[in-house]
Amino acid sequence: MADIRSKINALYSLEQLAAGDTVLHRLHPLGKLLVTFAYLICLLSLDCSSLHRLAPFLFYPIICTAIAAIPAGMILSRAALALPFALLAGISNVFINRTPALRIGGIILSAGMISLLVLALRALLSVSAVLLLVAVTPFPKLTEQLRRLHMPELLIALTEMTYRYLGILAEEGANMLTAFRLRSCGSQWPHLQLFGSMTGQLLLRSFDRAERVYHAIQCRCWHLGRRQISSPPWRIGDWIFLILGAGSSLAFRQFDLMQMIGEHWPW
Repeated sequence: MADIRSKINALYSLEQLAAGDTVLHRLHPLGKLLVTFAYLICLLSLDCSSLHRLAPFLFYPIICTAIAAIPAGMILSRAALALPFALLAGISNVFINRTPALRIGGIILSAGMISLLVLALRALLSVSAVLLLVAVTPFPKLTEQLRRLHMPELLIALTEMTYRYLGILAEEGANMLTAFRLRSCGSQWPHLQLFGSMTGQLLLRSFDRAERVYHAIQCRCWHLGRRQISSPPWRIGDWIFLILGAGSSLAFRQFDLMQMIGEHWPW
């Protein structure tokens, strides 16, 4: 049970980092949200064959991690969870497109291998940017800024509920695993034939628990209508961060910085 409890704590560890007091934490939530949106749009719109153009996009997560004093290993370990999905989506390109495209020393990379690397790096960088946003901004402030951007209220409420109910689902799973271990005479994990019934029981238990939580928040006058949370005023530092963050992403997307450096580099 201790391992599942530790995973539950790790689930919300990034949100605990949002209580920090660095320069990045004190910036306006809307500015950080807009900079992240610009970064993701510019990064994900790059061509799959432009491996060298991903290099400038490394600066944003590296600089933000250093300024916010966030452990880099924590961000990388969580962002790496997206790599299997990216590799699964791009592994077919390695076998389909075998045209030689890049030579590094004695190694020749095909166009399919480059596209696979680009997909993996884009997934790693985009997830890291989102994790950094959560690590430097409390989740209620993020959802409130989404409301200020006139996002659908139902979508925001579903996001809030899903984020909060993940802990409830994990806790119910931990309780079921503890009950199984107490009744299984030393077996640590259920057999494969028990997974179907245990998954159904977990779904029913989580539904029942979530309904009780929902009734509890309704008793505290929660409703789906618009709720306003006090937002700090914009300062000069917020404008500077917005201009530099979004402007650099747009510049990296519009111009091939690595090629420009290579043309003017005194080799």
